[in-house]
Amino acid sequence: MSDKEIVEYARQLRREATALLDKEGLLSMLKAVGTTQVIGSYALDTMTWPDIDISMNLPQAQNVELFFELAQRIATKFEITKMSYSNHYIRNFPGYDHGLYWGIQLRYAGTEWKVDLWGYNDTDYQRHIAEANELFRQLQQADRLAILRIKYVICQQPEYRGNVYNSMAIYRAVLEDKVESVDGFNAWLKKK
Repeated sequence: MSDKEIVEYARQLRREATALLDKEGLLSMLKAVGTTQVIGSYALDTMTWPDIDISMNLPQAQNVELFFELAQRIATKFEITKMSYSNHYIRNFPGYDHGLYWGIQLRYAGTEWKVDLWGYNDTDYQRHIAEANELFRQLQQADRLAILRIKYVICQQPEYRGNVYNSMAIYRAVLEDKVESVDGFNAWLKKK
């Protein structure tokens, strides 16, 4: 895919995500329960696949009952193909936040979307949003086209989203070392 096509695809994904969040009411449904912010590639304008990351400040931390009620509302309103729940307060899995998590797969506009929904206590939510805002600020100085070019190819690899082969590594490579290509990114990873 050419750079121009990758940029247009990113725009198309963001338009569809905006429609799902706003027009179809997913975001307002979540905001009715607690303070909510869309983060990740949607907020950073670096979308290369149908994936939305959302963080919520739950009114009561670890309120599993409320989190399941919210999931029921989502499952009733949208065409859900899969929902996976994890309580990362209990699970305490290395590399993951402490929070409640729904991994949602849904069909919208002929596309299978992945929605990662995290529910946090106030302290963890504020920290997480501050980190997301700082990344947004840093990426204003980055080569967005290089990010999209690399991410478009990398996100299709089976090992994408692992501990090493992920969006954060791409952002770091472009920000820190001005990497501009997939080959450059793979070479950067080997050095790290």
